Amino acid sequence: MANRSDLAVESYEEGGKTRLRGVVVKEDDGVTTVDVISNEGAAAIGKPVGRYITLEVNSFVYDTDIFDGRLDDFADILRALLPENVNSVLVAGLGNVNITADALGVRTGEYILPTRHIINDLKKAFGTDNIMSVASVATGVLGDTGIETAEIIKGVAAQIQPSCVIAVDALAAGSADRLGTTVQFANTGITPGSGVGNHRHEISGKTLGVPVISVGIPTVVLDSRRGENAYVTPREIDRIIQQGAKLIGMGINVTLQQNLTAQDIYALVG
Repeated sequence: MANRSDLAVESYEEGGKTRLRGVVVKEDDGVTTVDVISNEGAAAIGKPVGRYITLEVNSFVYDTDIFDGRLDDFADILRALLPENVNSVLVAGLGNVNITADALGVRTGEYILPTRHIINDLKKAFGTDNIMSVASVATGVLGDTGIETAEIIKGVAAQIQPSCVIAVDALAAGSADRLGTTVQFANTGITPGSGVGNHRHEISGKTLGVPVISVGIPTVVLDSRRGENAYVTPREIDRIIQQGAKLIGMGINVTLQQNLTAQDIYALVG
């Protein structure tokens, strides 16, 4: 299957929603789970074996209130993908801050609450020992750094030894309807640029030695009228990136810091 989308649900839909061997799909109230359970299933939809979950949200173009329950929906999904007994997390924001449609991962870092360096102070301030150790890094892109994104994350992970890496990146979609209205979670890691045919080194549990969860929002879509490799983005992309980064960043915070309220966290990062 030609992979023109980073979204597993679209790869499934591209197959006509027919029954595929090695692929199990469940749809429930705006949440679609695609489980790829065999190599045959992976070949059928062009995605590695693992779990992919898409959460449908109101368009970031028009909607601004993240304290309406969607953070809880986000946290429920992400929390279920975290490894057991996780006690520290590295959040890696991928992408190019100078290209709006590719800036999601970097902008998400602006809303992440890093605690690793002040964890004892936070425990004292909030009167709880249940504060997750969180570190955050923005990787930049190969053209600016001369270093592969995977190499940067691997080096940082080797130094601080997190229980898990959460990688945030902009995605490519096959349908314009998915732009700014879909969040995909996966426990398979990520290959930056794969949706637009610019494959970089894989970022996964296999390459890093710790579990990797990817989170992303589609920001570009294939425009078949302009040629097979032409990808376009909506005029409201600035809004999608701004609001999408806020949702993902705050969603990660709420997932990891269960003893802090969303409002307290937002006061610290917002």
